[in-house]
Amino acid sequence: MSTWKTLAIAATLGLSALSATAGQMQPQKDAQGFSVYRSAPGKADQLLDRAIEYMQDNSTERAFAAFNNQAGSFHDNDLYVFVVGINDGVMHAYGGAPEAIVGENVLELKDAAGKPIVQAMLETLKREEQGQVDYVWLNRVTNKVEPKTTVVRRVGDYMVGVGYYTLGH
Repeated sequence: MSTWKTLAIAATLGLSALSATAGQMQPQKDAQGFSVYRSAPGKADQLLDRAIEYMQDNSTERAFAAFNNQAGSFHDNDLYVFVVGINDGVMHAYGGAPEAIVGENVLELKDAAGKPIVQAMLETLKREEQGQVDYVWLNRVTNKVEPKTTVVRRVGDYMVGVGYYTLGH
């Protein structure tokens, strides 16, 4: 993947839309429209559990469509689900900004410190069925690079994950 494309994907991921799910309390937003709400780690685990259950009970196409729906039940304030192919590194679902990254190979995606985060997540899943990866990422709400943790689990040939900012937790 070219450097400019990697940077464009990284910027898109950092600029992910943070819309509220229908029926949920409307999150407080900053001037650019980004959620200022920070979810607790337990909420990320719960969303991941729900996503995996949904993926196991439905076709992958239906699950990916549900995860990509920014107004759906798999987008909760600042939390959303993503799915990457373990064998090919392709992003199949991304609740933050699906139109910009779904279908792209994200193996070379790096955090703000240059750590290849998708590769780190996949390495974690080579050792165990689930895990977490800590990294630093630009939080578009605060416009600062902040620590972030993503919890990932293996479901067949896919890595399913949910990330949350750890500052303040």
